[in-house]
Amino acid sequence: MNGYARYWIFFVIVAIGLVLSWGQVGRKTRQVMAEQDVVYLQTESPCRPRERPCAAVAADRALVLGPDGAGLRLRQAGFDAGGLLGVEFEFLGADGRDIVESGSGKSAPPWQIGEPPAAATGLRVSVLTNSEKTVAEFPL
Repeated sequence: MNGYARYWIFFVIVAIGLVLSWGQVGRKTRQVMAEQDVVYLQTESPCRPRERPCAAVAADRALVLGPDGAGLRLRQAGFDAGGLLGVEFEFLGADGRDIVESGSGKSAPPWQIGEPPAAATGLRVSVLTNSEKTVAEFPL
């Protein structure tokens, strides 16, 4: 076996391993998505929720994020009030990763989010109901 054949076999083994691992990722993602319906909302443009209210909408629901005296306030429309389980929010950094500061609210809407951290460039909001999860991302 010459030198090139050894390298060729190594790269073939690595390629097969990558194909198999990505197949597992796809199956796991499909399984998670099948367990709970997720609705993604489209954020209007331009969106500056620190200055004025900004909406993220779908065909039958909306989330509105706007300024409040103590930070930001989130309101909802189109959700069944009896089916709301709560809301989760995560501040996002410039690289799109979560910043440590996040929270959740189980109270009735509107939800008080508070002042975003200085490093935050976005806010991901997830509204949980009995049957599905609704997600919106707002720029800050």
